[in-house]
Amino acid sequence: MKRTIISAIFIFFLISNLVQAQSSINSGFYFQLGPVFPQGTYAAGDPQVLTSTGVHSIPGHGISYLPAKIGAGLDLGFLIYIGPAFAKKHIRAGIDATFLSVWYNSSKPDSATTVTDNYYYYGGQKFGPVITINPVDRLMIDLSYKLNFNLAYHFGEWHSYADNSFSKYGANLTQNEMSVAIRYLIMKFALQYNWGKMTYDNLDKTRPSQMIQTNTLRIMVGLIF
Repeated sequence: MKRTIISAIFIFFLISNLVQAQSSINSGFYFQLGPVFPQGTYAAGDPQVLTSTGVHSIPGHGISYLPAKIGAGLDLGFLIYIGPAFAKKHIRAGIDATFLSVWYNSSKPDSATTVTDNYYYYGGQKFGPVITINPVDRLMIDLSYKLNFNLAYHFGEWHSYADNSFSKYGANLTQNEMSVAIRYLIMKFALQYNWGKMTYDNLDKTRPSQMIQTNTLRIMVGLIF
């Protein structure tokens, strides 16, 4: 019995030492949400100029893609670390995989007779490298770059018009994001800057396409487990 107790105590302390020797930078699931602020031309005071030929504006309504206003977003993802930590176990590299990212921005109607806001809706995924720095205790700083794959739906001024020059659906496989996040225990705060353009063509390359800038700044808060 004594040998069993001594062996159990030895194994316990051995496991404890191994756990303590491991880096505190571990993989985990996260969710975060927050406001989405349009930037640049996406938030400018005038409608964006459309880049495709043969696209015209609707009389009395101006160009169809109006400036965006503040919206909101939600991210669900996973931090996956590859290999051991280095720099005395204070730095670790991995992949930031956001497997679901949804957000929207509203826009003020151009027509005085319209009382309901128009909306830009987006959904997609984001993947890219992340470097996590653990300067002290359980404080973590994540620096990441992600490539975004997005689908879009726009409810605009011309939504009820039958003009085939305008498209409601779009896609972009090369949106970009730079992010810095601060974590402590399970709490997470992040600043994200997304930039790129969205091409609206109803996912049909034979249609006229409209390309607009969709840069945003996002302030996200959430939890990581």
